[in-house]
Amino acid sequence: MLRELQIENLAIIKHLDLEFGNKLITLTGETGAGKSIILNGINLLIGEKAYKEMIRDGEEYLDAQGVFEINEMQMQNLVDMGIEVEEGEIIVQRRFDRQGRGKAFVNGRRVPLSSLKQIMGTLVDLVGQHSHQLLLNKNYHIQLIDKFLNEDGVKLKEELEEIVSEYHKFHKTLLKLEEIKLEMLEKKELYEFQINDIENINPLSGEDDNLEEEYKKLFNAGKIQENLANSQYSLRESEYSIMTLLAQTKKNIEHIAKYGKEFEDLYEKLDKVYYDVEDIAYIIDDLVSDVDSDEHRLNNLVDRLDKINSLKRKYGFTINEILEYKNDIGEKLEKLKNNNFEEKEIKEKLEFLRKIYDNKALSLSECRKKVAENIEKLLHEQLADLNMPNAKFKVNFEKDEKLNKKGFDLVEFLIATNVGQDYKELTKIVSGGEVSRIMLALKAIFSKVDNIPILIFDEIDTGVGGETVRKIATKLKEIGENAQVICITHSPAIAAKGQQQFYIEKQVINGNTSTTVRQLDEEERVGEIGRMLAGENMSESVIAHAKELLKED
Repeated sequence: MLRELQIENLAIIKHLDLEFGNKLITLTGETGAGKSIILNGINLLIGEKAYKEMIRDGEEYLDAQGVFEINEMQMQNLVDMGIEVEEGEIIVQRRFDRQGRGKAFVNGRRVPLSSLKQIMGTLVDLVGQHSHQLLLNKNYHIQLIDKFLNEDGVKLKEELEEIVSEYHKFHKTLLKLEEIKLEMLEKKELYEFQINDIENINPLSGEDDNLEEEYKKLFNAGKIQENLANSQYSLRESEYSIMTLLAQTKKNIEHIAKYGKEFEDLYEKLDKVYYDVEDIAYIIDDLVSDVDSDEHRLNNLVDRLDKINSLKRKYGFTINEILEYKNDIGEKLEKLKNNNFEEKEIKEKLEFLRKIYDNKALSLSECRKKVAENIEKLLHEQLADLNMPNAKFKVNFEKDEKLNKKGFDLVEFLIATNVGQDYKELTKIVSGGEVSRIMLALKAIFSKVDNIPILIFDEIDTGVGGETVRKIATKLKEIGENAQVICITHSPAIAAKGQQQFYIEKQVINGNTSTTVRQLDEEERVGEIGRMLAGENMSESVIAHAKELLKED
């Protein structure tokens, strides 16, 4: 319940501080006094948008704050949202400045506007023009029916959501397979040609490196032979060959090796170098004999490298990339062969899910129709209470063949407001008073299951009068037994039913217009209800009538 409301610098409100009780609370005042501004303040607390134009002239910011009492279920919902709650209440604050910067807080913790809307949607139901528009929107009607579903019905809804989600997942997979299949059919011949192209050449991993190495040797065979021959000559055949010089040096040192350890070590090193150089000479001899200058082999190498390079230009920078590409398109061709089997499996799964969906949706529809029968009965009673005894209300069901997480029901409320009339859509109701009464009747029913503790009615009495408005007043008081009801009204009959009554007044002080709100005591209530009955033409009979209305409460 809304316990306290503070508003600062909103339109013509300078400062407002109200404390509310339980049951039905009425707000009255002359036209233009600012009753709608108070609703704007509450709108800020439930997450509606703020605009710079809402800030009072000459001020830099506006601020709205509300203290809400909550029950254990609502407390748990808030805890689940990460909001700390103490002592069964929350404090909600909105602040907005002329720079367009806005902040929202719940129990001192800053929250985004979307979270504020989610939180306050469980606490406050503001019934105004927007609510009337929702009532006239047939897409909203199924939501109202579903509020009355029992545990079995709620479970069916949850199961349907899972089934439809799974169905869409498989259907998406099927569409993807069909897309791949179409792509593959378009490219099948190209892929087959490319695989044959690669297989005809059949490159092996690392083959190009080996071929390049062999090519360099064959292409440069003359240079290699010439340099190896020169090396042989330098090592062995020249007058001052390396081997000759090393042999002479080794012999000289050998003669003195016995005269000292250092000479002996030197001789050993020379001996090692000599045999290392001799090994080099033998290697060169072998290399000379291995050098091949086969022109035919060279041509074959060039041809093979050209073919491999041709594949690289078409399918990848390396042989490994070419082979990966071949495997990839090979898998696609294989998938094309197996695609029909996968499609068949998925189609069978979709058919199975569709059967389950149809059964669950049928069961849910039966639950809804039972609820609808009860709502029709209850609404007839409520409308009779609201001076529409001849009105007939019907919940119409049609079937939607498309899969929907809500099931296949298309629900629409229909009404015949007079005897002999056919049922028609709510949008065809011309009278705003009739729409208001239907909305009130629905709220009287749904307030018992909504678990929303605060209902705010914005001039629900618009377009009605006489006995009808007294019926509306009684109905508002009845709803107030299950929830806190705050009602802005021009009707003395409704005002008199309030547990509390606040008077909204516009004043001009020092050249500035301000709206003030104060709670009326019993004597003041008599005067205000008298004003609402007769305006300035107050008389003893008017006062007596006002007192009588308050006594009826």
